[in-house]
Amino acid sequence: MRMPGIIHISSLFTLIELLVVIAILSILLCLLLPGLKTAMNTSKKIACVSNQKQVYLAWIAYCTDYNGQLPVYSSTLWGDPSTNYRPWPVIMLDQLKPAVRKVEAGFQIKVPSFLRCPAFEENGYSIDTHYPAYGMYVYGIGGLTIVDSKRYTNISNIALPSQQIGFADSHIPWAPYIGYFYLDRDGSHFRHMEKANFSFCDGHIEAKDHSFTLVAWGWWNKAPWGTP
Repeated sequence: MRMPGIIHISSLFTLIELLVVIAILSILLCLLLPGLKTAMNTSKKIACVSNQKQVYLAWIAYCTDYNGQLPVYSSTLWGDPSTNYRPWPVIMLDQLKPAVRKVEAGFQIKVPSFLRCPAFEENGYSIDTHYPAYGMYVYGIGGLTIVDSKRYTNISNIALPSQQIGFADSHIPWAPYIGYFYLDRDGSHFRHMEKANFSFCDGHIEAKDHSFTLVAWGWWNKAPWGTP
């Protein structure tokens, strides 16, 4: 029979044991959380690589369909007015289906799809084709020139495909969870543990840190950022 107001030894031990278990679990959780976070980030990085591989294959398919002609980053380079131009996801519409689809108001990127990086938060809504998670490099394969750089119009013009950039993780600096179709050195987005995935013109993909964007004078005539 238990007397009221008396704490029995068995109850006391049970309480102490419970507190010890809670303390141990708290310690284990603190130890495991960083590892779990790293594992999740690594998983997203790997999925991003797979996405960029699909973008590369779509790019190759376009070049094959058009006898080697390169799709430009923006149809303004083909003479379209700046008020009604097509970004590269629309230019490559046939090769990017079903990630890009025509809707009544124009074109949209389907969410989720391989044009949306898993590191971005999803809201369930389709996004405009100006905002894929991956940007086409505007110089080189993108068709834009600077200073005295060469203009690439055909895939055969690419002198060093294993060294020259095609696509990469991109973003708008003031909107970090929105990608952008336009990629230059300032538009690279280092969202995978301070690294960004870069797809090169031979199809391989590398993770690079911020130092990759630091270049010397004359970069526009040299790989990886220029057109040698």
